[in-house]
Amino acid sequence: MTSRVARFFGLEDESSRVQYLAKVAAAWMPLAALSFTMSSTFYSIYIATLLFPSDIIIGFAFVGILAAISMGAQVVMDYPTGGIGDWIGQRWILAASYFCFGIVFFLTALGIFFPNFWFFLIVYLLTALAAALNSGALMAWFDNNYRTAAKDPERKAYSKAQGRMGMVFQISATAMLIPGALLAVVIAPTGVFFFQALMCVVLSLCALIIFRDSSEVIANRPKRSLRSYFSILKEGLKFSISSRLVLLYLLGSVLMSSTIVVWAEMILFLIYWQYLGLNIVAIAVFRTFLFAFGVLWIERAGIWTRNLEPPKWIPRSRLLHTCGPVFYFAFAAIYFFLPPLGIFIPFPFMYLQLSTIIICLGFIITGIFGAFSNILNQRLMLDLVPDKVRNGIYSLIPTLTLLCAIPQFIIFVPIIITYGPVVVLFGLGCVSAIGVVILYVGLKAAPKKTVIVEEEPLMVEDTPPGPVLSEMP
Repeated sequence: MTSRVARFFGLEDESSRVQYLAKVAAAWMPLAALSFTMSSTFYSIYIATLLFPSDIIIGFAFVGILAAISMGAQVVMDYPTGGIGDWIGQRWILAASYFCFGIVFFLTALGIFFPNFWFFLIVYLLTALAAALNSGALMAWFDNNYRTAAKDPERKAYSKAQGRMGMVFQISATAMLIPGALLAVVIAPTGVFFFQALMCVVLSLCALIIFRDSSEVIANRPKRSLRSYFSILKEGLKFSISSRLVLLYLLGSVLMSSTIVVWAEMILFLIYWQYLGLNIVAIAVFRTFLFAFGVLWIERAGIWTRNLEPPKWIPRSRLLHTCGPVFYFAFAAIYFFLPPLGIFIPFPFMYLQLSTIIICLGFIITGIFGAFSNILNQRLMLDLVPDKVRNGIYSLIPTLTLLCAIPQFIIFVPIIITYGPVVVLFGLGCVSAIGVVILYVGLKAAPKKTVIVEEEPLMVEDTPPGPVLSEMP
């Protein structure tokens, strides 16, 4: 019998194994949102104010330095840990990742007693380890199991499922913003961090039970030997330069994604602070309003992209999406012509500036194209990347992203201190525009319909001995 969950995700015509993926997504997304989103509104602000209470901009500059060091550490660990996921299975990697995140939140809660750069350097290095373990693992698990069991050659059901998954997470994340901010005000930010640490430990235990692979995925996995592990790493690197399409697509994608890292660490919460004031609840209300629109766009994108060709529409959507070149240039213009000290408009519980309303519209409009590009990108990657190196490739992308982001931090940290955010935003727009051009050139070599990559058979010596039992109910 088809479950309501499967119908909600558009997978009612698929096998029981694919419907199991929908059930996992429905259960996991709210738990993940509860564990990670509650402090997202004030996490960077909390650390910046502890590091330099007298000047928040300098505090954010220190946060940028910590982020750059963390990214350097993650670069070293990202691809090797992704290879481990392809080698032993994603559930072990995910369990280790969530446990490490639990330690990160626990130490962050203790940061109020150790408000210095070196303590938070330890926190950020542990964050790098947790993020390296986590990057690409969840999506690799879903895609591997979906691809081996789904009867969806044109990936229309996959588009709808991705849209609904994003919608469930966005709703859950939105629901956590205001309660997290209120708890931070009523109790203290440290109380929220302690709760998140506990939830991450619970997620770690749940991951061992929930993320089970199908028998086909297990059969395609080599035996657990160092030789097979290094072979997986080698195959992943070879695939990344195997064709003009793959090479330029990865290069353009990571160049654009690298600007998102700089934006999130140095600009985003600075804008919140300067335009809304250092008011955690006000920022949470503002973000909740934006996230509510994101829920709508993600769900609709899953439907509207079903008949779109990824090679044709990815460059177009990336040009206009959140953190695309148009986005950065628009925000630079807003900052220049409508600085934080602008025209005030009365609003219940807080005063919103005219520029804040325009910023809100910018987020909403570009969010439509962001939802489009994310789903189209995942559709392309589903069939472009071989299953046996999927986790490694999905981890290699953030590795290259961070490699591109580190020099940008080195360049933009002194610029934001000396000249302010406008010059930084203009620079990010230029970098993002170069990424779009590279994407466009690379995808011109792609066929109109993505060719599904056929898996090569495993070597006899790498075949797991004995019968392979399914881990999926």
